[in-house]
Amino acid sequence: MEHKESSDDFASDDESADELLSNPIDDVQILMKPDKGFCYRYCEILVHHPVSIFVMLLTVSAVCGVISLFAYDKPKFDDPIKGFEARGMESIKRLITGRHLMTDNRLHFMPIPNMNQAGLESESISDSGFNDSLDVFMANEKNESGEALKRTRRQVGSHRICQFSNTMAKTARIVFTPVQGNSLFTLEGVKSMCSLQNTINDFTATVDRSNLDTTNNKLDQCKNTWSILDPITSIHGKTYCEEITDYDLKRLRDLLKTCVSYYELGLLTDSCDDMKSNCQSQVPDECLSNNTVVSVFHYLTPTSFVKAVRDNTSRLESTMMFLNINESERHSLYMNVFEDKTVSDGITKVDAVQFFMKFDLFRQYLNSDTKYIASGVAVAVVIIMWYTGSLFITAMTILNIGMSFTVAYFLYKVVFQLSFFPFVNILTLVLLIGIGADDTFVFMDIWIKTKADLPGNDLTSILYASLRHAAVTMFVTSFTTASALFTNIINPIVAIKCFAVFAGTAIMVNFIFTITWLPVVIVIDDWCNERWFGWHKSLLKQIKNTLKPLTKVFDKLISLYFPMFIFKFRYLWIVLFASFAIVGAFLVFVTPKLKMPTLSVFRLSNHPMEKYDQIYKHNYEFEQDNDNVNFLPYVVVFGAIPNEHRSLWNPDSKATDNVSLDDTFDVSDPGSQQWLVDFCSDIRKQPFVNNHYDVHCFIEVVISHMQMPCPGNPVIPDICCERTDFPYSKEHFQKCAPIICAEFMDCAGLLTDYFHLPIPHGPLYSGDNTISAFSIVATSVYKDTPEYVQMDEFWTTADSWTTNQITKAPPGMKCGWFITAGLYQIYFYAIQIGLANGTLQSMGISLVIGTLILLLTTRNVLIALYAILSVSGTILVTIGTLILLGWHLNIIECVLLSLGVGLSIDFTIHYGVAYCIAPVTDRKELSEFALKSVGSAIIAAAVSTFMAGAMMMPAKVLSYSQLGVFLMLIMSTSWVYANFFSCPSVGCSVLQIT
Repeated sequence: MEHKESSDDFASDDESADELLSNPIDDVQILMKPDKGFCYRYCEILVHHPVSIFVMLLTVSAVCGVISLFAYDKPKFDDPIKGFEARGMESIKRLITGRHLMTDNRLHFMPIPNMNQAGLESESISDSGFNDSLDVFMANEKNESGEALKRTRRQVGSHRICQFSNTMAKTARIVFTPVQGNSLFTLEGVKSMCSLQNTINDFTATVDRSNLDTTNNKLDQCKNTWSILDPITSIHGKTYCEEITDYDLKRLRDLLKTCVSYYELGLLTDSCDDMKSNCQSQVPDECLSNNTVVSVFHYLTPTSFVKAVRDNTSRLESTMMFLNINESERHSLYMNVFEDKTVSDGITKVDAVQFFMKFDLFRQYLNSDTKYIASGVAVAVVIIMWYTGSLFITAMTILNIGMSFTVAYFLYKVVFQLSFFPFVNILTLVLLIGIGADDTFVFMDIWIKTKADLPGNDLTSILYASLRHAAVTMFVTSFTTASALFTNIINPIVAIKCFAVFAGTAIMVNFIFTITWLPVVIVIDDWCNERWFGWHKSLLKQIKNTLKPLTKVFDKLISLYFPMFIFKFRYLWIVLFASFAIVGAFLVFVTPKLKMPTLSVFRLSNHPMEKYDQIYKHNYEFEQDNDNVNFLPYVVVFGAIPNEHRSLWNPDSKATDNVSLDDTFDVSDPGSQQWLVDFCSDIRKQPFVNNHYDVHCFIEVVISHMQMPCPGNPVIPDICCERTDFPYSKEHFQKCAPIICAEFMDCAGLLTDYFHLPIPHGPLYSGDNTISAFSIVATSVYKDTPEYVQMDEFWTTADSWTTNQITKAPPGMKCGWFITAGLYQIYFYAIQIGLANGTLQSMGISLVIGTLILLLTTRNVLIALYAILSVSGTILVTIGTLILLGWHLNIIECVLLSLGVGLSIDFTIHYGVAYCIAPVTDRKELSEFALKSVGSAIIAAAVSTFMAGAMMMPAKVLSYSQLGVFLMLIMSTSWVYANFFSCPSVGCSVLQIT
């Protein structure tokens, strides 16, 4: 297909231009003088060779897809949280280096005082189970079926609760709550629970166990269920819960009232079952019988029930039931009884469950919930087709999105050589759909109005006039969105860095396709309008004719009443939405602010297993296990340079075992010895150090042994005993310290954290028995917790004090640094820091870049200022609303907020560009022109993205539903601020706009 048209008819004289500029216009009129420059020649090529360009772009996309998919590894999403770890941060470098001190083959944990002495051999410590790239916090959630990752439950000692032995750490749990908020400790509540428990028992009894390996499985030695019904029935020796009477409840209530004070004082514990001789002297025998009281208070009821019994109310708000079933049975029970069902009889309901299969369900729902994303895409497609009036343009718009994704993937894999493709990159499709629909609406709006305003002109002139306006606004929106994404490259979290590169690249590729593919598609559609595609346009036309009265009303609202409504109350809108922005700023920067995460990134929306983890897990004493609190260690390492030695972009990249040793390190120098002794003494005085535990400082051990009388042992020479002349000479220290540590073996040791990973304390030796590195270990007063505030306080306080002390150290000891470890590890704290700092930095940089782009494109300071104020208000109100909704700054939230600047600036920019091309100078007419020219397109874009988000709300994966909430909120807020703040600001400006 070739178009040979002349553009001579389009030449406009100065007289017509002056006439147009002197008169306000009602419709979009774009007047230009084709100068036969590059832009006009580009439009000629698009118009004259649309099919060739169409095929070429399609071919390029297909080739890129084939190369990237078949020449490189395909993306795998079997582990959807892979890459949710921080790298490149100082804290991570320190932890990796500290751990690798144990695996570096050049270093030895034990010295060899005499190289030729038999029986003493060099020992190198290696921990084969250590995975230095493990995101421990995620592992704790992900490996829910691993015994090592759960607290050891204390045995109650009764045969009726044998499932609480150490091997039964994964016993399934069900939480009952009353429907009407009444107490469960009533006959009605007990009978209701009995009915529900029998229903569950009936199902578990039908499970075929013949193919299950039950060898050494203690679960098979226990009863199927254990709940509050058991102590009630056993108090009178009854067998079935249906036989329970009010008298049975009264007997148990009276027993609990008698014994509650002993339980609160800590005299009545589950250990009494094994040490009755110690308990009987302080606790009545009836409180010890069958360990019933401890079972009820510690396992079966929440901590609030103890207070209720003491206050004589006995109000029971929830109760726990334990199921003695294995993993296969748990899965079968959940899928058949609880999945998408409300288990209730109108009196009692199952409110939460813990079957230790949440991660498996999460992976399952990640795939099944994509139907909600697909439904959002379908809604966007319908809106695009309705607005454009062309099935062909709609299909090609969706194909444009697919090609943009494919080419971006090619660039990501082939050009950028990034091998890791995180699951969050899939969210780019949703972003492309929103931007693609927005660009299509704007371009079609301009195209249709340009054709109407330039009757009789050829397609080249019309396309040139349309692109002059559309290309600018599409470039600004695309570039600002891409910039907002690219700024996240500074984020230390691997998945976010990769998402930033891929999504930013996809947005820019989409812009290139939009100014090439979309014009070509529209030209082809215009040429084929009455040939091949007329049938569906006739159908759409008939539908629109049917709804013509409604569309006329809508058009009149948009073109007449809507601008009138905005400008009639323009001062009110400015003050009102400025006030909303101030309130949002208060919520974001003052209080309550965006909290750091304390839970795993993979969460389910309104799910009974999520309820257990967030609510009930913290309400039951056996889950808290307060008697086994882990305190964070305070570790100072000397002699090693913190380094990570692994890729910052690929979570599969492992750090090398070799540690970078500091050549200036010298602990044997007398000055270093004296400073180290003082340093260890000062550690004990610090408020963050727990003085109930010892400080492991090897030089104190060396001094203690060298002051002892000589044992007459040839292994220890006379120069290494009966010494009071500390500090020792360098030569004597280098000789005696290894001999003493090898002989007495109390200079060094291994502490183990929650995951049994080694934390060394004491010296590490090179091949010639030189102390090449060492560490000092103490215990802090800070508990091991995922709470950001406590962890940040400990890290900041301890690191600041340690750094300050080491700056005063002699030259040989200036290579020291602080680190800690625990259940949540420094890994999770590093993620929290990366989220807190990286998100704010990227959003700030995005605003600066957006301002610069607006200034360059509009060349108008006031329009850029109003636009940035509007975008800032949108972001503040959006984040403030999310804070009120209870959002925490987790990884998915960080990804979404990073899109905030890019998505919120689109509508304001469309209006800003319309101001600049408006053929009027009056302030009010400028705003009216902008509203009339692109107002309907902006509404269509906002509605399509809003509806796409609304369709994701039923998703079970919280990340999907959060995406839906974010899209709806950012679209509605940005539309409101663009119309009710940006436009009135231009209309009220006392300065000249153009």
